[in-house]
Amino acid sequence: MRLRLFVGLALFFLLIAVSLSVVLNGSALFAGASAPGRNPSAPTPTGSNKIIRENALLGTTSWQIPQGKAATTQIQAYANATSVAQEEKLSFYVSTLFEGTPYWLSIYRLGWYGGYGGRLLYTSSEQIGHAQGYFDEKTHQLVNCTSCLIDSTTGLVEARWNISFTLTIPSGWITGVYLAKFTDAKGMQTYVPFDVRDNSASTYLVATPDTTYAAYNDWGGYSLYEQANGLFSEGDTTARGVKVSFDRPYTQEAGSSQVLVFEANAIRWFERQGYDLSYISDIDLQHDPSQVLHHHAYISLGHDEYWSKEMRDGLEQARNSGVGLAFLGADDGYWQIRFEPDKAGVPDRTVVCYKVETIHHDLARDPFYGVDNSRLTTAWRDPVLSRPENALIGIMYDDLTHLRLGFPWQIDPASTSPLLAGTGLTTGVAYGCDIVGYEWDRIFNNGSTPPGLQVIATSHTANDAGTQSFSNTAYYIASSGALVFAAGSIYWTNALDSYRLHNDPLCTSQSRVVHGIQQLMAHVMAALAVLHPNHQVAFASRTPGFSTVAINEAQDRREQSHA
Repeated sequence: MRLRLFVGLALFFLLIAVSLSVVLNGSALFAGASAPGRNPSAPTPTGSNKIIRENALLGTTSWQIPQGKAATTQIQAYANATSVAQEEKLSFYVSTLFEGTPYWLSIYRLGWYGGYGGRLLYTSSEQIGHAQGYFDEKTHQLVNCTSCLIDSTTGLVEARWNISFTLTIPSGWITGVYLAKFTDAKGMQTYVPFDVRDNSASTYLVATPDTTYAAYNDWGGYSLYEQANGLFSEGDTTARGVKVSFDRPYTQEAGSSQVLVFEANAIRWFERQGYDLSYISDIDLQHDPSQVLHHHAYISLGHDEYWSKEMRDGLEQARNSGVGLAFLGADDGYWQIRFEPDKAGVPDRTVVCYKVETIHHDLARDPFYGVDNSRLTTAWRDPVLSRPENALIGIMYDDLTHLRLGFPWQIDPASTSPLLAGTGLTTGVAYGCDIVGYEWDRIFNNGSTPPGLQVIATSHTANDAGTQSFSNTAYYIASSGALVFAAGSIYWTNALDSYRLHNDPLCTSQSRVVHGIQQLMAHVMAALAVLHPNHQVAFASRTPGFSTVAINEAQDRREQSHA
């Protein structure tokens, strides 16, 4: 059985090498995979797509907030949508500490841009701020917000400020992750993140986990983790919020939430390579799960913990149709959520998660219990749902640490994966020092592990109590032929780019950026891009310009590779 599996994998990756020139946009990543000493962080595509053309434009580091200039109470803001299309309107809601304070708005797109990491797209004229209230994170108090809606029963907080600025997204702004930066008269600055989406049939569809941003956001006093006094209440499921709104600023990372913590390294690396990408919010996946079928592969960025039934069903359908999936974080799809409109009636602006669990005997706290248990807001692995994450992802959440940033990443001694070919990665070597953490996934023997799961890495971990465990990086090939890859660590993309480096005293003598892992990721991207037979007809029917000739040629190559 093991020999047959290895032969099948070898044939699969042989197919990738043969067909890359058709399914990718001229990239030669696999062709250079076996070249010793090659630096995979250098851009290699020979063709052109909108990502390559965009990153050839002039970049800047002015998107970054200077040290000491991150606003706390001075200026706060949020947007009316997590994503927007070209020529659609995006509204911003801004509150300054003092009435009449001038401020300016600048909008940047994140990418590579020669290492600068962003490009300036827009700068406003001087705006006059209005004091609409603010949240003081130090005191955990909401101050002077007369418009705010606060429901202490559910923890729902909506700012409900007046619109301060509305922008029509220009047709020239390509798909990407954007940061709107607001700067007051004293130079204090805050961010609002949003995506510009593009539903064209790019090779890769990249999703930002906005539902998880909302879950951790405690603006106004509550989050899905915190109660009104600001205490972290992971164990007390009755004190924390059960409903959180997008209609409020983010408190984390100067308003950028998790974009610059868990996602920036991957975005920079993808765009440096020139991959053919489209970006969406996971709210867009909720609205139209079938859009994943327009692409060769779906990539989950960052900390992607909160999924609706539509999101989970959509990704399973995509995998079963031959669409590749990649999960670049950890703790993905742990909780099921539902959506509700905000109090103004705008759909999907409220994330609902009661976090009820069979083990706690509290399922009845969720009003859906006994009405529609398939939408109960519990862990996907809970017996009441019985849809553990590893049934889709291959591995699933194990544990975390807050005492240290992470652990080294290590190749599993038994791994014979073709994805490791030419990477220079070897067993017995500890790569990096905070690549594994602060949360990690591993294999679970629960009867739901997909057949043929291949383990690339097994890395030592330990939680804050000292309990020893391990993290896995793994993948499997679904019956549809789709590759499903899981990094197994929230900080795994630390190995791809040096933007987000932590000040870890245990991590001073080792490099975080690992060229071998970059090459491994390049192999994963190549494998994800293969247009599998089960997906070809569906893709052609949804994609203008994708001809049946291309399908036939790809099928001929597949048959020849198995001959």
